[in-house]
Amino acid sequence: MTDTIQTDAVTTTEGTDAAPAEEFLHLDPADIIIGTNVRTDLRPDHKEFRKSIKERGVIEAVTVYRNDNGQYVLLRGQRRTVTAADVGTPTGLIPARVVPQPAETDRIGDQMVENIHRAGMRETEIVAGVEQLALLGVSAAQIAKRTSIDRPTVNAALAVTKADQTRNRLDSGDLTLEEAAIFAEFEHDPEAVERLEYAKRFRRSLTHEAQQLRDEVAEREADAAEVERLRGEGLPVLTAEEVAAADEVLRIERLLNAEGEPVPEEEWPSVPGARVHVVKEWVYPEDEYDESEDDTDDEADDEADDYEPAEPYQQYVPVWVVTDLDASGLRRRGGVSGGASSGSTADEDAGESEEEAEARREERRRVIAYNKAWASAETVRREWLAGFVARKTAPEGAEALICEAVVTGHHSLSKAMDHRHPMLFTLLGIPAPTGYYGAGQDECRKITTKATTPKAATMTTLAAVVAAWEATTGKHSWRNPSAWDARVLGALVEWGYQPSEVECILLGEEPEPDADTEGEANADEASDSAA
Repeated sequence: MTDTIQTDAVTTTEGTDAAPAEEFLHLDPADIIIGTNVRTDLRPDHKEFRKSIKERGVIEAVTVYRNDNGQYVLLRGQRRTVTAADVGTPTGLIPARVVPQPAETDRIGDQMVENIHRAGMRETEIVAGVEQLALLGVSAAQIAKRTSIDRPTVNAALAVTKADQTRNRLDSGDLTLEEAAIFAEFEHDPEAVERLEYAKRFRRSLTHEAQQLRDEVAEREADAAEVERLRGEGLPVLTAEEVAAADEVLRIERLLNAEGEPVPEEEWPSVPGARVHVVKEWVYPEDEYDESEDDTDDEADDEADDYEPAEPYQQYVPVWVVTDLDASGLRRRGGVSGGASSGSTADEDAGESEEEAEARREERRRVIAYNKAWASAETVRREWLAGFVARKTAPEGAEALICEAVVTGHHSLSKAMDHRHPMLFTLLGIPAPTGYYGAGQDECRKITTKATTPKAATMTTLAAVVAAWEATTGKHSWRNPSAWDARVLGALVEWGYQPSEVECILLGEEPEPDADTEGEANADEASDSAA
């Protein structure tokens, strides 16, 4: 199919002999013969490019010539033409400039110049273009659709347009667009920016550092909300700032009155200077599984094998405390009236040297800090894995990892198979099937039927193996890393994942001490135990 838009005849100055005409047509890409081209890698799998062609068509005309049989042969625009023939366009046609057939030397030279000297848009130019569209009222989703720029890049560009200092750094080349989007998010917080600068300077992951900052903000906001809620009930609650400024924060329940007796609970609010400190304490749900209720049939045995205790969780607990021991009229157990550390009691320190006590406190600070770091890293890792499992082809080395998991029957994969791969469904963004003994079989089959080529089947199997491992990870992973943890995480690193400091423990690398992390841990230790 051919749609002739315009034909321009070019004549000589004498007006006698007409030079070969050039035409501008709209052609069916399937009718165009793909001529010889110096470019062989068309990158036809570029998702955003294919989407753009399908939704908006070919914007820049391709160049063709007519051969002796009157057929149109492609000179330039091979990638656009092949993709349009594959995915289609809104009109079914593409714009084409028809020129005289060039000499072979000219064809080769022109094709090389076109590709060698082609330059992509700079990130600052992308930001400027996105900003102009946004100012015209175009939404982020529509910008992504119109330009075929992926949504994360559009979101990053929009974030940078709202942060002047960060944008200046992007313009100067100091930051990439991905880095700039992270700095823009925290530009209002000098301490956060300082932590990001430290991470960038020492080549640590900005993505992980940013997630930790987000988690810390969310935690502080939740703490403050609980303080305000209890104050609304009339309790004299200490703020986080007041706790940090206090020399000591001592639980009344651990102190004695002038008679050497514990203070009755109902009298705690009457203690001079008594306040309430909101702490978070771990709750360990009771084990509801009762072995005495086991049936003898096979199904009951399988259910017992599948049973997992409920995960512990944290909850807020209001604790009555004093911050001035002398003014309260109370004393510590053992007769000491003041001067001891707020983080210790006579019961805790009995029979323990100062070195042992400090080692215990240091280990507690480490556990608190690393547990928080792991929770943040899990968010980042699973976001990365969600993109990874959506790949069309597996990376190099995937077959070896799959072989090891399947042949050795690794327990993480066996467990995932028994439960119909819930983490794989989560990473793919599909509602996970529930139940056992056949539940989810149809949903799993749908995933496999989409893998219609050997490459796709390999990638789907790799996704199942990696998701199975991810489902078994948790805060216990950094405490007791296994060889399989190191094997899988090491493979992910080779395939582009940048692990956080705490995740590197799985690879045998101990994180460097971090002053900010230790400070957070000290605050938590005070909240959990010293109060």
